[in-house]
Amino acid sequence: MNTTAPGDFAAAMQEKKRLERRRSLVRWGALLTTLVVAGFVAWLLLLSPFFRVHTVTVSGTDLLSTQAVLDAAEVPSDSPMLRLDTEAVAERVATLPAIADVEVGRDFPDTITIDVTERGLVYQRVEGDAFEWVDAEGMVFSTSAERSEGVVQASTNGKDTRLLKDVATVVSHIPDKLLPRVVAVQARAVDRITLELDDGALVVWGSAEQSALKADVLAALLPTDAKLYDISAPSFPTTK
Repeated sequence: MNTTAPGDFAAAMQEKKRLERRRSLVRWGALLTTLVVAGFVAWLLLLSPFFRVHTVTVSGTDLLSTQAVLDAAEVPSDSPMLRLDTEAVAERVATLPAIADVEVGRDFPDTITIDVTERGLVYQRVEGDAFEWVDAEGMVFSTSAERSEGVVQASTNGKDTRLLKDVATVVSHIPDKLLPRVVAVQARAVDRITLELDDGALVVWGSAEQSALKADVLAALLPTDAKLYDISAPSFPTTK
């Protein structure tokens, strides 16, 4: 049996409503605070004089100059850090022939970092009086007027990327002890790659296929005094 007096019930209902109003005010207050904080953060990051691009750093360059990378990056000075399209910056830097990979990041409060990986020189392709620099993928990424000391020189019949890449594969597999003796590499076609040695001997490599096996076979044949080492079919090498 309910013995609660009418006055007590009314007071309880009023207290319940008062608590609900308090909770509602607390919720609205929390929401308003969140909006104010979010607005302040947005202003701080996007509109304020703070957290804006003041410095751009470049790392990983050797062949390229820092200025060449900065010119390609075209990072707008004093732009908001968060609004900067780092992917677009990376795409612009990647257009430089010498760039193999690039990463662009934000170093708060005001620095954009550009970390590049340059292409590695495997050999130089002789083109008239110039020397083109070729990497492992057959990409020509630089040109110089003089040959680089200790770098294999190659002549190719054209600049087909497949042919240039195959030459890079062959050069990468030449036994280390033989490299100093390689005067030139000739590539008339993808299956007609030869090495000219400093004593006038000729190595018929053939295609770039099975280059690892061909390198082992050649290393075993070199003690044999010969003017021709034919390893184009590594299972049946010949010397003359």
